[in-house]
Order: sequence, then structure tokens, then C-alpha cells
Amino acid sequence: MPTEKSIQDIRTWRIGRAAAGTFGLIFALIYLFEARTLPLGRMNAPGPGIYPVVVGSILALVSVAVIAGALWSRVAGTTAFPTGKDLRRVATAFGAFVLYVALLNVAGFIVATPLLVTFYTRIVGKISWFKAAASGIGLTLLIWAIFVFVLGVRLPTSLWG
Repeated sequence: MPTEKSIQDIRTWRIGRAAAGTFGLIFALIYLFEARTLPLGRMNAPGPGIYPVVVGSILALVSVAVIAGALWSRVAGTTAFPTGKDLRRVATAFGAFVLYVALLNVAGFIVATPLLVTFYTRIVGKISWFKAAASGIGLTLLIWAIFVFVLGVRLPTSLWG
């Protein structure tokens, strides 16, 4: 027989998960609304609007799944706020993304992206700096080639061109 505390734990868990899913869904809908002005292009020549539509749609679907999972959940999950080294790693990873956004328009995609990927894979993946740099440069070149040559989409360049 469930106790009052276990019922309250489940309720709190469900409300928290549903709230997180709702915030994600609201963000996705705003993102999709803002992306509506970008041309989608055609199937054989996608335009700059295709990326935000795909990303926004995926975020919306994941958010709906989180909400549904929260509503149908019968047990409270367990989560804990990171502490110690884990908290520093999370804060460092978040800081890397903030710095990436700041650098993207100043330094451009070709400079900012390998720096982010290298740093992020080194911190999160705990691999050597050499392997992290190789993956950062390789992934950046792959993404750049796909966007420029396959999709025909220009990526952000630096302030200097």
C-alpha cells in the first residue's frame, strides 16, 4: 500500500517532468514560429528554413513525449543535482556553449566550432587533447561540407569576412 510520502513523491515527480516538457514545448513552438519567415526551399534544393523546422519539430516531439511520460508515470524517478566534479563539468560544458554562441558571429563557424567540439569532447568525453582536436576539426569540416556543398547553405563567417 503506497504511503502518503510516496504518493507525494510521485506527484512532485510528475509535475516537475510535465513542467519541463511544457517549457520545452513552448520554446519549440516559439522557435518554429520565428523560423516561419525563412524559405524552406524544395526537396532537391533545401533552403535555410529547413534546419530550424527540423530541429524545432524534433524538440516539440521530445517535449510532448516528456509530458506524456510524466502523465502516465506510476513511480517517481530519481534525480540528483550534480555536485563536486560533476557540477564543475556541467557548468564548464554550459559555459562552452555560451562562449560558442558569442564567438560564432565574431570568429565564424570554421573557427568557433572546432574550438567548441574540441573543448567539449575533452571535458565531457575525457579523451586526450589530440583526439579531441582531431574530432573537433574533422566534425567541423564534415558539417561545413554538408551545409555548403550538399545543402547550399552559407554558415556564419567572421566579422572580417
